[in-house]
Amino acid sequence: MLKLYNTLTKSEELANFPSKEVKVYLCGPTVQSSPHIGHGRSAVVFDFLVRYLNYIGKEVVFARNITDIDDKIIEKSLEQGITYNELTSKVSQEFNEAYLALNCKIPNHEPKATESIEEIIDLIKLLENKEIAYQTSSGVYFDISKYDNYLELSGRSLEDLISGTRVDLVEDKKNNEDFALWKFAKENEPSWKSPWGLGRPGWHIECSAMIHGLFGNQGIDIHCGGNDLIFPHHENERAQSEAAFNKKFVNFWLHNGMVNLSGKKMSKSEGNIKLLSDYINMFDGNTIRYFFLRANYRKPQEFSENLLQESDKTFKNIINFIGDANSDPVDEHLIQLFEESMNDDLNTPKFVGEMFNYMKLSENQNEEKKLKIKSTIRYIFETLGFIFITNDKSQNEEIFKEFFIKYNIKFSNVDSAMSSYIELRQELRDKKEYESADNMRKDIESIGIIIEDGIESGWRWSTS
Repeated sequence: MLKLYNTLTKSEELANFPSKEVKVYLCGPTVQSSPHIGHGRSAVVFDFLVRYLNYIGKEVVFARNITDIDDKIIEKSLEQGITYNELTSKVSQEFNEAYLALNCKIPNHEPKATESIEEIIDLIKLLENKEIAYQTSSGVYFDISKYDNYLELSGRSLEDLISGTRVDLVEDKKNNEDFALWKFAKENEPSWKSPWGLGRPGWHIECSAMIHGLFGNQGIDIHCGGNDLIFPHHENERAQSEAAFNKKFVNFWLHNGMVNLSGKKMSKSEGNIKLLSDYINMFDGNTIRYFFLRANYRKPQEFSENLLQESDKTFKNIINFIGDANSDPVDEHLIQLFEESMNDDLNTPKFVGEMFNYMKLSENQNEEKKLKIKSTIRYIFETLGFIFITNDKSQNEEIFKEFFIKYNIKFSNVDSAMSSYIELRQELRDKKEYESADNMRKDIESIGIIIEDGIESGWRWSTS
């Protein structure tokens, strides 16, 4: 049985979901600047989770939001001399290209804050009617004294907050620790109409409103995100949602550890950002995925180019070992190792270590046994979202260059070329030139690439 570490209870618990459908929500990016390697970790490790839930027979309804309005977005757009829409549209595209290159599943729902204003206002009104929210001259705030379980998720104390930990000092609040639900607009800021006046949502209210809008007020099974979001973001989400509906908001809170550079957390504030696109272009999506697979998702992970090079070399060794073996779960012992590791709170490094030990033992096995091991390893890695190229023609770089030049796309690597190709095809679909778009889909199958539309849209290698 799958066990997951629940941040709320500070312990591993059996993930005994009563329904076949599992509702998963991942806090997505604030699209103010290009994705860095830390964004990649959160996306990939929880992609492992969603894929494993599918593997054990669950039907995952997966939502990942986009925060497309906040103070930092407004500041950054002013710095660049563009509108906030232009900034968020550009950065959102960069994130989508990165997710695609990393072969992360397309979520069933990808709500945006600016497209959820009605739901946000309705939730604030509900909190106001319950006298849990109150209005001041600067905005509408959540009164933390009205929610008894505040700080239970993060394990902090009010004394920590009072001492100034991540608290905004606003003079007109009842309690300094109260947080904004609606911020009144300042001059030349983007704003929306509300019962309280022109303004925009606070950061925390958007996720609660989106989850309620998508899944109703019954709550969700799993809420994911980086552990830097535990406080204040997830703490405040939980408070406002449970106070509004008097029901448990989330069954499991899952948080990934940060990516460190020379022992320091990678963040904009530290000034040590490593852009995700740089390393996708330098290596590929498989290498980045394998780098994250090697570490426990809950712990900090040290990052360096040397470690990525090591991951690249190791993964290529796995590819060479597998060779042309078909994907088939025929080695029962290896499957058991995989399931036991994943059921142990997604313990991917444990599986990797045991897999290599098993591969070493296979050297003394007959060819039939070796083939079973190879086929099963391939099956497991494909289950976890890795892509293997088996078509020899697809491995020929000259064929790629020749194909993409027909569409005036310069080929440097498959991921960037495919991003341009899909964008070009989407333009045709937007103009309702469906026949031309369909011809593009059929055309690229000639080099072994399958484009999939719909909820699971994206592209993959043909395994035929």
